[in-house]
Amino acid sequence: MKKPIVVSLITALMLLMGGLFAPAQPQNPADEEKPTFYRLTPGVYVNGWPRFTITYPKDWVEKSPQIQEVFRAGTVDPTLGERFIINVYPPPYPLDHLADRQARFFKNIAKDVTVVSDRPSRFRDGTPTREVELQMVMNNLPLNLFYLATIKGDTWIGVAVASNRGRIREDLKAIPYSLEFQPGKDEPVKVPPDIREFLDKFSSDMVSHDLAKVMTHYSDRYLSSGVRKGEMERWWKQHIGLITSAEVGITDFIPAGDRAYLTGFIISWWGKGQLLGTSIIKENGEWKWYGNQRDVSP
Repeated sequence: MKKPIVVSLITALMLLMGGLFAPAQPQNPADEEKPTFYRLTPGVYVNGWPRFTITYPKDWVEKSPQIQEVFRAGTVDPTLGERFIINVYPPPYPLDHLADRQARFFKNIAKDVTVVSDRPSRFRDGTPTREVELQMVMNNLPLNLFYLATIKGDTWIGVAVASNRGRIREDLKAIPYSLEFQPGKDEPVKVPPDIREFLDKFSSDMVSHDLAKVMTHYSDRYLSSGVRKGEMERWWKQHIGLITSAEVGITDFIPAGDRAYLTGFIISWWGKGQLLGTSIIKENGEWKWYGNQRDVSP
């Protein structure tokens, strides 16, 4: 029973941190009125907290991330089988354990898992990293995975590139190596008292396991990459009982009348994790989660 419990805990944590169910969506032209951590710009991903950017081919589109992923993008044509994903969460193990842990994980869901390469490396700014490439057979298809990871402060950042077309090419490896940190954006900022009250009440209602109260904090018009309020309620119903602590810290806050954009982190029983850039809206005098208001294409 150990594995299902661990999976449930991770799933609930990622829901709490905002990284759950973001189905594939078209990349529309950037709305210059939105902050960079909120909007999608083709070819550039901006992470809210910790603040960093990653560049990738402009003709790639956002894909539906899996549990533990905060972003996924890939080729428009799925038959090409090339994509990359980003993980941000508390460090699960030391960097030099990366190859062994990744191999053990994929042996549960794939065949013929082999470590092709494993070595220490660095980002362009000198930040120590670890790079690992695995090859395997998954769903009866060959798969190569290149994973680059670093630990920044008390946060794990991992960027993986996957391909069904053999060894990972240098142009694909350049995607994770394009990561650039943006200093000065990761410290908590003060938000207006009514926003702080909203965040604190949301946190306390999660810990109280009161589903009805938690859902009052969502707008009926909530939409986040295709996910609506009803889907969020079904998820909370399954996982709210696992939440034992929650504290929200905001590192960027941009007011916009009856709406506001914010990003930051959540401190939970597992550590310090990412709150994805999102928005809130004031309805009948009360702030509600509003999501990114992006629907998805089929």
